[in-house]
Amino acid sequence: MKRAIFVTAVTGSGKTTVCKALQTLGYTALDIESVPGLFSLVHERTGEPMPKHDNSKVELVKQGDWNCDRQKLSELIANQEAGLAFYCGAASNYKEIWDLFDGVVFLRVKDETTLERLSTRKLGEFGNSDEVRKWVLTWKAWLEDQWLDAGATAVSAEESPNEVAAKLLEIARA
Repeated sequence: MKRAIFVTAVTGSGKTTVCKALQTLGYTALDIESVPGLFSLVHERTGEPMPKHDNSKVELVKQGDWNCDRQKLSELIANQEAGLAFYCGAASNYKEIWDLFDGVVFLRVKDETTLERLSTRKLGEFGNSDEVRKWVLTWKAWLEDQWLDAGATAVSAEESPNEVAAKLLEIARA
């Protein structure tokens, strides 16, 4: 029986790092935000693509939604070969895709950890400016509460990536 687990988190919580740890341990884990054509940045009000986006300018960042294409994600999961696979990423339209998974887990870190991790981002990456980092903290707790209310399981990502991966494996096998 195949199982597909969605691993999500607020930016800077360790999705990509934990994805790599799962891969190193021999598990199928995909950073779905890097799958070509799976995600698009659209204007939150118009739904139109935002090709000239600047991750360092908070006013532009606030206008965008990072949406996952449900049909393409569904096909990706349907073609899953492994018995257990982890799909790591964050989508503004999470309510439209969560039902595709057998379980949803979100990585949770302290605000200080979020700020510290985002401060190491390179120019052009989301969270690379003080203004954007401060803005992330204005909605982080609210979104995590929304995820809990929607049935996601919270996992602390304050430990090493391998320790977090072990927690995810325990949850996925339960």
